[in-house]
Amino acid sequence: MAKFNFKDFYIKYNGHPLYELNRIEEDDVINVIVQKYETIIFTNKGEVLGDPDFGADLLLLLNETKVSSQFVENTINEQINNYIPEIVANGISYNLQVVFTQDPNNFQDMMFIYFSIADYEVYAQIGTQYGSV
Repeated sequence: MAKFNFKDFYIKYNGHPLYELNRIEEDDVINVIVQKYETIIFTNKGEVLGDPDFGADLLLLLNETKVSSQFVENTINEQINNYIPEIVANGISYNLQVVFTQDPNNFQDMMFIYFSIADYEVYAQIGTQYGSV
């Protein structure tokens, strides 16, 4: 089994529900995984200099027609397999679910992503709002 250094920069921001003041390093494996996962889902491909494939492109996928939730799950799982080796190396299991919905009152398409690992649950909501006609 490969050994990893689980230390990473502490990137939670003031206002994040788990933010800790004066912390600069994250050394818990689950927290490192969650940080990496959040970075993946909130990054579009091409935004990371030197790695044009990093990121899930979720806003782009939300605006595509006929994209299934399974396709989005596969996209995120591929990113996890490529960029979060700690999950695979330690056999850590996680649950990922993608749900699409529409809000006709606000003319908005929405994607909800549910990710859980250990005792952590991470929810992401991606939406695009259109003006009324």
